[in-house]
Amino acid sequence: MAFTDIIHGGVGSIERSALETSIDAITLDDDPTEVNGSAFACGSFRHFTLYLDIDSTATPTTLQIIVQFSDDDGTTWYDHLQGLFASLFYEDTVVASGVKEIFTGDCVGRKMRVRAVGVGTTSSNKFIITAKVEFWS
Repeated sequence: MAFTDIIHGGVGSIERSALETSIDAITLDDDPTEVNGSAFACGSFRHFTLYLDIDSTATPTTLQIIVQFSDDDGTTWYDHLQGLFASLFYEDTVVASGVKEIFTGDCVGRKMRVRAVGVGTTSSNKFIITAKVEFWS
């Protein structure tokens, strides 16, 4: 983490991390068709916010976003299959005009990363993805 902030509120305070970019405007086409984003330490935080910015060109089929956690500092990765993260898919028609969405979840490991898998991508049918993560307690 680059730094943490303390936000003072009426009831208490919230500690949060810097906003980290896991996937930075990566294009999924015929190569690569999937990407593992950068991993960040999150063991001292209880929650995360995932910021997604997704667009498409032409007509790729689907894009799956997978949140993963590691219990051993990034050697072994586990898919986070709770709530909406069990099946977070986008179809081309949904992201053709671009989407910007935010999701929250619980931190369940020592490190976290975002994985993106495109289906039906080619040199002209593409998904463009940016995924950012913020951790907070």
